[in-house]
Amino acid sequence: MEWVHGVCVAKGIRINGDVAHVKDDKLYCIPSNAGDLYLKKTTNFIVDELRFTLKLMELGIINEPKIIGYDMDMQVCLMRDMGGSDLSELPTLDMDIALDMFKALARIQKNSIQYANSEGFCGFDYTIGTMLEELDGLPDTACEMLLGTQYRLSQDEIERLKRNVAHVKVALDELKVSHIPNTIHHGDLAAYNVRIIDGKSIFYDWGCGGVAHPFFDTFRLLGNVRKKFPTDIPAKQIIVDTYIREWLEYGCYEELKGMFEAVGGLAGFYMAYVKYVRARNLHLSFAGKEGVATGDAVGLDRRYETAAIYLRRFLEHNY
Repeated sequence: MEWVHGVCVAKGIRINGDVAHVKDDKLYCIPSNAGDLYLKKTTNFIVDELRFTLKLMELGIINEPKIIGYDMDMQVCLMRDMGGSDLSELPTLDMDIALDMFKALARIQKNSIQYANSEGFCGFDYTIGTMLEELDGLPDTACEMLLGTQYRLSQDEIERLKRNVAHVKVALDELKVSHIPNTIHHGDLAAYNVRIIDGKSIFYDWGCGGVAHPFFDTFRLLGNVRKKFPTDIPAKQIIVDTYIREWLEYGCYEELKGMFEAVGGLAGFYMAYVKYVRARNLHLSFAGKEGVATGDAVGLDRRYETAAIYLRRFLEHNY
């Protein structure tokens, strides 16, 4: 807490209450005269999120969360409470807010095209070309990664993974000629990572951030949002139509709609791939190291678990 006090003093902020643990031994709430502050700390995973977030803020692509201070060596970040409500906490949603949400997503994606395709890009590579290069080796690599864990794949699951991957490879090969450029990808764009503030949507927690075809980032959020509306309202159709029209500079509506549907058919695989890449990269970074910090060990185990969950969901698809 000494670091926190130092940052607050430098910013003219006075802590006026007890620190409260919020989540996973890495998120704490600190009351102050400037409102609630949040401290993220402890593991290497936060560094990826922080580095990516800071770059997007530097480029003016996003402007939340408001970061008060950070220290990469200590792996800590202090930020202000954003206010508003998490999308996951809202039982219903106004259609205007939903449409603005997907328009905002498209704006962020289009505003980051140049950065996402630059040599200085610092996120993960989820592009179709990279997926095609890695697909053949994915089943064996996933098997090896999970072998020494409680989440290991059975031989039957490995064989089914190989069969499904073969189908995906054909579908991806058809998509690689897309006229839409790759852009930044959130990687975990679900209701719990969207904040609604005065009717506007803020996307946060960019720890899985990377570069990809933009349409891949919509489907998980679309599923979350659709549940906020009565079944007699064609919410999905209305939202998808609005989102597609944000990309008309890259093709006619029918062409883009067909591409959106084709990408949607791969949404299950894509989420499994993102979780697999995140776990694989961390697995390789800690391979052979002794005395891994407790926070990192716990975080790595969670990445293994999440990758295994999404890979098994992908196996439920019968191609």
